[in-house]
Amino acid sequence: MIQMHAVMSEWERDQISTRTKAALAAAKARGVKLGKSGKANLKPNIDERKNAAHAFAVKLAGVIQGFKTSGLSQRAMVAQLNQLGIRTAKGGEWSLIQLQRVMKRVELA
Repeated sequence: MIQMHAVMSEWERDQISTRTKAALAAAKARGVKLGKSGKANLKPNIDERKNAAHAFAVKLAGVIQGFKTSGLSQRAMVAQLNQLGIRTAKGGEWSLIQLQRVMKRVELA
């Protein structure tokens, strides 16, 4: 029984190797640079995420400025955002560090 398990494991290892080699060859054929020099492949994705984060922060800046004008502490702002049902960019509940990062992004800190 152990020998059969070993044989199946070896077979699966070979299948993984074959799939990986095929995927790398396909990526190379598309012109994707692999390895450390391939960092440029990620740049458009990073820029897109930064732009989305900035747009979200700008959209929320008025609400946060209103909270600041009311004299709320940052912890009270977090509680208020969660109470009002205003979600984070990814749809979750607010935490203090998330609020601080948004405020820093639009220079409200």
